[in-house]
Amino acid sequence: MTEIRLQNPYMDETIKVKESYKRILDMLKWIEQGNMQYLALHQIEPEERMITISPKNFAKIDYYEAKETES
Repeated sequence: MTEIRLQNPYMDETIKVKESYKRILDMLKWIEQGNMQYLALHQIEPEERMITISPKNFAKIDYYEAKETES
């Protein structure tokens, strides 16, 4: 799981997605090479849904490995 903080002048939001940190780094390389134009991710928090993120629409995007919480 990975936590993503999305920032632009109009919003600042943190979400959690199922994809691993390494998988997201691979996707960013594909975007850089021109093979993809956006990230397609499975968001699990704050609500479960499929999302797409276009990096050019945000001023800053931070990616963090999610810390596993023990129940």
